[in-house]
Amino acid sequence: MKKLLCIGLVTLLVVTALVCMVGCGNKFEPDPKVLEAIKDAETLSHDELFKKAADELGANGQLRILATTSRGGKDTVKNLFISELQKHNSAVTANALKYDTTVDGQIYTTLQGEIEAGVQNYCGMVTQDGYQLQTKGLDTGYYLNFVPKTWKEAQGVDLSASDPFALQYNFKTWMYNNKGKADMVIDNVWDVTHSQYKGKIFTMDPRNENVNMDWLVQLTTDDQNAALKEAWEDASKTTDVNIEDYSKYGDKKYAYAFIGKFIENAVFYGDDGEAMTNLAKTPGAIGWIVYSKIMKVEESAEISKKNIVIAALGKDNSKDAPTASAIKGFAGFMYKHYLQVMPNCKYPYATCAFFELISTNSTAYSVWAGDPGDYPTLPSINKDRTQGGYVEGVNTYPALNDPSSTWWINTGKAVVENPATIASNYKTLQPFLLSAIANK
Repeated sequence: MKKLLCIGLVTLLVVTALVCMVGCGNKFEPDPKVLEAIKDAETLSHDELFKKAADELGANGQLRILATTSRGGKDTVKNLFISELQKHNSAVTANALKYDTTVDGQIYTTLQGEIEAGVQNYCGMVTQDGYQLQTKGLDTGYYLNFVPKTWKEAQGVDLSASDPFALQYNFKTWMYNNKGKADMVIDNVWDVTHSQYKGKIFTMDPRNENVNMDWLVQLTTDDQNAALKEAWEDASKTTDVNIEDYSKYGDKKYAYAFIGKFIENAVFYGDDGEAMTNLAKTPGAIGWIVYSKIMKVEESAEISKKNIVIAALGKDNSKDAPTASAIKGFAGFMYKHYLQVMPNCKYPYATCAFFELISTNSTAYSVWAGDPGDYPTLPSINKDRTQGGYVEGVNTYPALNDPSSTWWINTGKAVVENPATIASNYKTLQPFLLSAIANK
């Protein structure tokens, strides 16, 4: 019994020391071998990387990944990963990859607990939510960045997606149901703040989904506040907001006014699928919803994707991407799925190889590529969805004709998630945001 108590006390002291070290402003010290492996992996070609990964795993190794998206665990990905490994080492088994999933909040708790306890279980993470990524992993030194050579040297990549390295952009956007309301137009983000839409804006509760919280926080940055000001000054806006009611926020009054009225008008749901279902049932309603959820709308006599308009694309959206966005302000929010290596990883080369595969191989990425609103950070593996709404040559579902991420960012002026920016502004906005939600 004394021996068990002693072991428990030592373990507690080690964990406490690690927590104290990070809390005192010192970053966690990763395993030097992991750092060395990542540095080396970033210089390797696809085949060179998979050769080292295959030798590292051998006959008994199993790479474990924890993710907030289940798609990376599909057979298309797993079988290709195993096949690429076995080209270099036939001893690698079909069980060399275990891909587990969990929810946004839990992934950070699970991995933090393992790192602080010195457990070598999960080697890599596929995650979202820039705020938690920054504050719980990047600022503490718990997560390590790996950028594949094959990705970095590819044509057309935006290097801003490399630190932290992102697999893909996911997209939330404005959409509305114009069934029986042919004259309905949402062509300025300030339109959603009008009192006529109180109770008619369907979205996820930002308290339940940090991606929505991250977006609202990022609206308070100088650039996004300026974009809101420009949209406010445009003649297209329809709103009854008194901007001077927010004058105490100084130059940021546009951001605070927009956020306050958006919250006031919104109806919160537990998930985007539920929000989408209700938008499809409610003519005259507006959605701030993940674009891909439109695929969940089941066609019937009363409900159809034909009635959903993506505001930035307009109701007549065709296979030819519009030359300008049909909404002033911003077309949506590009958040990301990030790939990070754990600092005490048992199989760093294998982790890097898995990340290289899903971020640069079109077959591996195909599990994400089918839905509108999912865009790889490597443009060459993007699936063309500009004719997604065509049936036998007829533009049947205009909302499904999805342009590229480049269009959304450059022409649509989408807000692009920046973890460091969100983290630095989060605490400033949070009291206002929680007060606005409480007073709904």
